[in-house]
Amino acid sequence: MNELEFLRVLKQRAAEQEKIVKSMPLPAIFSTISIWFGNHPWRIIVPISFLISIILHYVMGDSYDSLVLAIFGGLGILDIRKIPGIY
Repeated sequence: MNELEFLRVLKQRAAEQEKIVKSMPLPAIFSTISIWFGNHPWRIIVPISFLISIILHYVMGDSYDSLVLAIFGGLGILDIRKIPGIY
C-alpha cells in the first residue's frame, strides 16, 4: 500500500468513526468524557477508590483495618492494637 492509498483509507475510516460518534445520543459529552478518561484515568480511579475505602470502613468498622492489614501482609507482623500505649 502506497502513501496516497494509506491516506485515503485513513480519511475514510475517520469519516466512518465521525458518523458513529455523531449518531450517538450525546456525542459532545461522550467524546469529551472519553478523551478525558483516556488521558487522565487516575482522576477517576483515585477518588473512587477513596470513596469505596470510606464506605467499607463505615460499614465494616474496625474490622476493615484488619482486613486491609491482612491483604497487605501486615496483620501478623504489625497489629497496632497489640502495641502498648496505642489504645
